[in-house]
Amino acid sequence: MEFIEIKEGCFYIKSAVNIGYIVSEDRSAGMLIDAGLESSAAKKAIKMLQDRKLPITHLFITHAHADHFGGAQYIQKNYKVHTIAPSLEEAIMRYPILEPMYLFHGNIPLKEMRNKFLEAPSIQIDEICESGIWSDGSFEVEFIHLPGHSHNQYGILYNEILFAADAFLGKEVIEKHKIPFIVDSALNFSTLDYLLHVKVDGMLPGHGAFSDKYKDTLRENIEVHQRLLSQMNNFLIACGDRGLSLEDLIAKMLVKHEIESANFGMYSLFRTAITAYLIQLIEEGKAVYTIKEGRPIIFSGQSSA
Repeated sequence: MEFIEIKEGCFYIKSAVNIGYIVSEDRSAGMLIDAGLESSAAKKAIKMLQDRKLPITHLFITHAHADHFGGAQYIQKNYKVHTIAPSLEEAIMRYPILEPMYLFHGNIPLKEMRNKFLEAPSIQIDEICESGIWSDGSFEVEFIHLPGHSHNQYGILYNEILFAADAFLGKEVIEKHKIPFIVDSALNFSTLDYLLHVKVDGMLPGHGAFSDKYKDTLRENIEVHQRLLSQMNNFLIACGDRGLSLEDLIAKMLVKHEIESANFGMYSLFRTAITAYLIQLIEEGKAVYTIKEGRPIIFSGQSSA
């Protein structure tokens, strides 16, 4: 982990999952932005702040994925912090089993899915954030709604630096993921378009390096998602009137990208993302479905079910 200063009052702890940090001008208040995957990441982050005599008074969790709030319980147990999170996401933070549960069709998840990557320790939320300016004493920030990767993800803008969570991935990360996790494809595109046109001094993704030349990275993210959407559409067109079962469509996408899921948890993450693209195709009339012989069968909107 590496402690990096972006500009006055804005820092981040660079890791596989970035942890942001902002401090007020008078240095009386300091806010961690996300908490890493587990307590060890949170401990290292806090030690870096303590070594620099930087305060820890607030904790903002951008969204309820375990790799972003897994270290938060340790922070809450050991430090007096005011914890802020978005609505809906905060329900999962209080009841973390909801994450593997929704990934597993709502069933009680398999034991193998109840791991630190999908189910973080529970935390309590003191305040629900909303879009717009928020202030608390010497702090004034702007919360920005960035849904798509997660249902109600928020970023935070401070001193013209946008901590964008997983609204986009760094250049070195986006291709590696092959099929990035999203829950809503249309909202994901809308968020990326918003980020492409907003004017800030720089952006920090949840995964990847800070950039003040973020537009190229955002365009690359958009191109990856457009390519995935187009690939699915082409699979359906190629199948014509035969259609594809939902499972076969998912399998075609995974094989296309040479993805071998090691377990049901990994498979569920990819299935959710692929289904998000499918929902956009259905909503746009480019795909239709029917239930045939006990299975959902997907057709191109150009075909007749």
